[in-house]
Amino acid sequence: MSSEKALILDFAQTEAMKSILPNPAILSSHGANWEGIHVEYHRQPANECPEHRLQQHTIGMILSATIGGAVVNGKHYGSERWEAEQIFVAAAGTDYHPYAVEDHEFMAIALDPIQCDNTVHESTNGNLIEIILHWQTRDPLIFGIGWALKTELESGGLNGTLYVDALKNALSLHLLHHYCTQKPKLREFEGGLDPSKLQIVIDYINDYLYRELYLAELAKLVHMSPYYFSRLFKQSTGITPHQYLTKCRIEKAKLLLKQPEFSIAYISQQVGFKDQSHFSQTFRKIVGLNPKKYRDQF
Repeated sequence: MSSEKALILDFAQTEAMKSILPNPAILSSHGANWEGIHVEYHRQPANECPEHRLQQHTIGMILSATIGGAVVNGKHYGSERWEAEQIFVAAAGTDYHPYAVEDHEFMAIALDPIQCDNTVHESTNGNLIEIILHWQTRDPLIFGIGWALKTELESGGLNGTLYVDALKNALSLHLLHHYCTQKPKLREFEGGLDPSKLQIVIDYINDYLYRELYLAELAKLVHMSPYYFSRLFKQSTGITPHQYLTKCRIEKAKLLLKQPEFSIAYISQQVGFKDQSHFSQTFRKIVGLNPKKYRDQF
């Protein structure tokens, strides 16, 4: 494919796959405020996609058995039977011309290559990162992360962006560790965050409980990569940033519930839950009582 004529498939653009597939996505992360990762779930009839160039590192997850093939960077992979839970992994810049001769169900996961590299920036030996093609392989970890992302989309994003960021970083790290020409050498960091840096992050979390928070946003406060920050934060607190955020939200909610002038719906919004039902479920799981019964104690 010549670069002048290449159809660029950029998952960061809304409905990008509409240009190559007959049916729209059933589920899509567009509009979900996810950063650096794009996820779509499809059911498609037999079709041949136009040749295109992948703008992001891309994982295709087959969810139903089908027969299909592709031309990848000029190499033909003939019609073969794909089984459920098989995947392919392709780097950004890959030229891709797939086709399917049967109905098929699949997920596409696209990772921004710069964010993928920066996930572990300070934690590697600085070697150039080059992801190599894997075709019709199986990887239970990737499949499990993909299924968790699909479940998060189906829920309307109830677990929030810090949860998605944790999945994205785990996926990026796994790709860098197992799907590259040269495995990055991760440095080990022990001892947790410096107490002053930890306090900066804790204060920030408590100041912004009412909105979505991102792992890269928290890591930037203390000038670290998301991977490095997540490891040290958990060493310091014993829990992940997502779990810590949930804990802080529930503690703030407990304080607000002692003030009868605030409705439970209002409190739910003030501490960053997407809806009152999810707030009540999470509160009961952590506290042992639903918000109303907790309030009735006072």
